[in-house]
Amino acid sequence: VETYISKINDPWTNLAFEEWLFRNSDPETYILFLYRNSKSVIIGRNQNPWKECNLKLMEKDGIPFVRRKSGGGTVYHDMGNTNYSIMMPRKVFDRRTNVELVCRALNELDIPSVVNERHDIVLDGKKICFFSFLSALNGWLFRGSAFKLIQHRSYHHGTMLIDSDLSSLGQYLKNDKLTLVTKGVPSVRSPVTRLRDSSLTIDHLSFCEATRTEFLRRYAYDTWRNNLEGEPIVVDEALVESLPAVQKIRDESRSWEWKFGQTPEFTYQIEKSFSWGTVDVTIRSKEGLVVEANIDARDNDTNAQTLALTALGIGLEGQRYSEEGVDLAVERIKYEAPEVFTPFDAGKKLMDVVQWLKEKL
Repeated sequence: VETYISKINDPWTNLAFEEWLFRNSDPETYILFLYRNSKSVIIGRNQNPWKECNLKLMEKDGIPFVRRKSGGGTVYHDMGNTNYSIMMPRKVFDRRTNVELVCRALNELDIPSVVNERHDIVLDGKKICFFSFLSALNGWLFRGSAFKLIQHRSYHHGTMLIDSDLSSLGQYLKNDKLTLVTKGVPSVRSPVTRLRDSSLTIDHLSFCEATRTEFLRRYAYDTWRNNLEGEPIVVDEALVESLPAVQKIRDESRSWEWKFGQTPEFTYQIEKSFSWGTVDVTIRSKEGLVVEANIDARDNDTNAQTLALTALGIGLEGQRYSEEGVDLAVERIKYEAPEVFTPFDAGKKLMDVVQWLKEKL
């Protein structure tokens, strides 16, 4: 049995360490890892960031999003919540056992939480914790629709809402792209509350201590009974600097290829009426790239297709699904098909649509 507590608040580093620990620990070892992250939005491995969160507001406010290596839904992290990960051999993994372990820790802190039939930890009927589960069965790892060869291990991790900023949680996880249809795994929205509203004394340290005590009581009873557990292993910058593999995972997690390139296929259909005509756009994207873009633009005066906008659709194909990708599409058609700008108002119509697209992506 091993217990770890992180002094690092960088989300990429903590999630990279969690992944490294899962991959490299003894398959028979029971591990508890506790940590907090600075403000960030964490999405599941097979989720769509454009669907799950408000990326434009997050960029404006300097809030990063991080794609986990495991499945599960999207959660908001800040210094008001505490994250835990329980790792163990796959053969003894039981979802409810670990959820009840954490629930017992809360009850020891005089917080009357319960586990419902969906294995959620709730307080007054509202969720106070978000979960994700990862399993390696017969040498194969199942994460949503992805498989990977790894040790015969499982882990269960959760985000406990202790004193989280629920208004930020709401605004960063709010998304109005109703016409964006994704093959990714959608989050299931539920009413939430936080522990602070029921306890003035609960904090990160008390939750960590109570959870560690219950973990040791459950998985190392003799050690716990005889007060032989010692101190948890501290995860700090010095430890991370000594582990190049953790740094590599962290760097990979920051890359565009992982953050956006991992996104499952999706389609997005939008339309808008301009003073000069109506535009209907359907974009299909896979792995963060535009694979198809159909722009149907009808001029009010002629009821004819606007050639420059048809060209824009072609120019978008192969570009990254981003504002920069739209700009590169314009540069591409300027170079490859400058004749579409010949009508004197074609350029204005094109830029009207370009500006609108960049706002809507």
